[in-house]
Amino acid sequence: GALLVIAATWPTLPAWAQVAPQLPQFDQPSPPTQPSPPTRPLPPAQAAQAGQARLPVGPKAMYAVRLRADERLPLDGTLDHPAWQRAPVHDQFVEKFPVTGQTPNQLTRVRVLFNDQALYVGVEALDTEPALIRAPLVRHDGVNRTQDFVMVFIDAIGSRQSAQFFRVNASGSLADGMHTAADDHEDFSPDFDFDAATARNAQGYTAVLRIPFASLRFTTHASTDGSRTVQPWRILVARRLPREQAYLHTSALVPRDAPSFIATMQPLHGVTLPEAHQFLTLRPSVTARIDRQQPAGGAPSRSSALAASLDLKWRPLHELVVDATLNPDFSQVALDVPQLAGNTRFALQFPETRPFFFEASDLLRSPSEAIYTRSFTEPRAGLRSTWRGARLAGSAMALDDRGGGLVLLPGVYGSLNAEQPASQALLARLRGDGQALQLDPALQWGLIAAQRRYAGERGHNLVAGPDLSWQLTDAWRLRAQWLGSDTTALAVGDQLQRGPAVRGQRALAKLFYQADQVEGELSVDELGSGFRDDVGFVAQNGVRKLRLRGARGWQGLGPFNEFWIEAIGERSDDRHSGALVSQDIRPGLWLTAANNLEAWLYLHGLAAQWAALRTAADAPLLAQHYLQGGLTLTPVVWAPLLRAELQWGQLADVSAQRVRPGGQASLSINTRLLSQLELEPGLSYGWLRRDGQSVYTEAAHQLLARWHFSARQTLRAIVQYRALDRQAEAALGSHPAVAAQRNRSTTGSLTWAWRQSAGTMLYVGASSLREGPNTGAAVSRGAEAFVKLQLDVAELRQRF
Repeated sequence: GALLVIAATWPTLPAWAQVAPQLPQFDQPSPPTQPSPPTRPLPPAQAAQAGQARLPVGPKAMYAVRLRADERLPLDGTLDHPAWQRAPVHDQFVEKFPVTGQTPNQLTRVRVLFNDQALYVGVEALDTEPALIRAPLVRHDGVNRTQDFVMVFIDAIGSRQSAQFFRVNASGSLADGMHTAADDHEDFSPDFDFDAATARNAQGYTAVLRIPFASLRFTTHASTDGSRTVQPWRILVARRLPREQAYLHTSALVPRDAPSFIATMQPLHGVTLPEAHQFLTLRPSVTARIDRQQPAGGAPSRSSALAASLDLKWRPLHELVVDATLNPDFSQVALDVPQLAGNTRFALQFPETRPFFFEASDLLRSPSEAIYTRSFTEPRAGLRSTWRGARLAGSAMALDDRGGGLVLLPGVYGSLNAEQPASQALLARLRGDGQALQLDPALQWGLIAAQRRYAGERGHNLVAGPDLSWQLTDAWRLRAQWLGSDTTALAVGDQLQRGPAVRGQRALAKLFYQADQVEGELSVDELGSGFRDDVGFVAQNGVRKLRLRGARGWQGLGPFNEFWIEAIGERSDDRHSGALVSQDIRPGLWLTAANNLEAWLYLHGLAAQWAALRTAADAPLLAQHYLQGGLTLTPVVWAPLLRAELQWGQLADVSAQRVRPGGQASLSINTRLLSQLELEPGLSYGWLRRDGQSVYTEAAHQLLARWHFSARQTLRAIVQYRALDRQAEAALGSHPAVAAQRNRSTTGSLTWAWRQSAGTMLYVGASSLREGPNTGAAVSRGAEAFVKLQLDVAELRQRF
């Protein structure tokens, strides 16, 4: 509790780097609606006479105009309301992709209005060939580069270190999230209350986004007269046009060598906020569930339950948001995409999909995976406070977790795990800029502290330390972190038991160079043998890691939008013995071209031991030699996204400690054969051979289908199949014996979702699981059906 009180006195921070374009789905353009003529801005002199707000000095700024008290702006996607005519127009867009800085081939206009409740952004996306607009209905957060969409970035702190983004595609489907500048990361996990609508016309389409002030994270500062005023806001509007050659246009120039995609956000002038800034959101939910389980060879059992949950969000100050959850239920969350894991030494990561962890996800990011919320398996309750100020930001969280998952136990040559007991955890994250400590404003610093105590007096794990991100010059950037750990929850077999404290440290430094056509990276990571982070993701310790990367690129080289050649070198050594654990030196290339093509190819093991690894301290060094490549592209309009990856050559068999011919291949393709039906099959396959015979095969397949009734209502079906076959091998010389493995599993789920808003939604679903060694032996079975209803109390009050 004290930790949360401390967090309430903290203030905002930043982030930065360079955003990679997002991928996924679209289809045939929907028929245009009745055309409405585009509005035209008045010249400055006439605008002043007509009552339009005067544009500030500087062409890069945007200006927001207040709606009159008697004006009600309909959210119909058009800009027909007279209020839009008073708003200054920004139409000075530039091309970001494929040719940075070039004049766009299509015109885009932006206007901004506001009232006491929300900010309104109106966009005219003019198109000389409106029939080519790609406007499929997609799930929430499914708006991506394969669709025509507009995106608004809002930095209500004004530091250009982080920004909330809001997307709407030409069909009215929505997406939102947070962009952090420190690593130029675009995170779709956070969900904010906002709405948007679009309207097609003969000139293209128009979009209106309504962004409530309650959804924006902003701060105030003291004026000379003692009043509180808002920090200057920043805005950036982007428009994606996916044609044979895809385009990205932005309302301000984002240079190729900018430290992040949001580094050049424009000032947004004229916004004044209402006096009332407090709000309390209550979102109760109820879930009814029926469950049936039958273990292999056992009798079936049935159970049913009715569970209530409550999510709360309270904003007592502009800067402070408090979130709480009690007995949260995540039945509606989609299954994790299956991954190949039969020939790996280290644990695999999975993305976070549970809503409670979204609010401060950008603040939890650091140079390492020091905080990994998927380490909490089944939270019973949680409380979090988040402060975002002009110079400082922070978040503190208390969690009560039922456990039931696995605790990751890192090692030099691989990771193990232990059964996860119930636990209570406290986490705190503080970030600030250099000015808060009278230092260089380009310096961003942070602190992390986390403690996890396991039930039954099984011990604890404590992790704490500082980190920094420093823009040394326009081209050079440094990120560093030091962490120390103290652990008394030690593994005894597959259980955790209290023991004498084991301490360890981690020191990480990353130096980046980014110019227009040259990039470089140097990183050093020292992990002590006693270092463990039970609230983060650390799969290896007791090693020293070194990484070097150099790249040279060209724009507009022949048929390629971008063409890069690069060399990467990675090395890991045992800190205790000095033995080489792994080494990988690989030349490669990366390119982009028309049809959303992005492709890469690397050659591993070009010379002896350039791609080598050791699976145990007494194991031989395994010298690999293989090709690794992949691509993503839009082959046709009805198949907006295809992804393919391949590893092929002489690969390490980590169980047998030998090098064998084999590979890994994956393929997924998103299809829109019907405007409402989205099918996405995904196939992954791994294999190793000995003397022409298969010794290891593994499959991880998934079929995802969605039927989009509307932008708010979908039906989702998922079928997953996993198979692992491993042939037994006798010990031979220094090579160990390998036990046979055979397993099959099939998982299916069907979920209907109705999403009225971020707070009111209904889910009805069912799932099943079948797992066993093979089709002829006893298998375990499970099935579940559920109904979940979540309501926003404030929305109910407005309706009734």
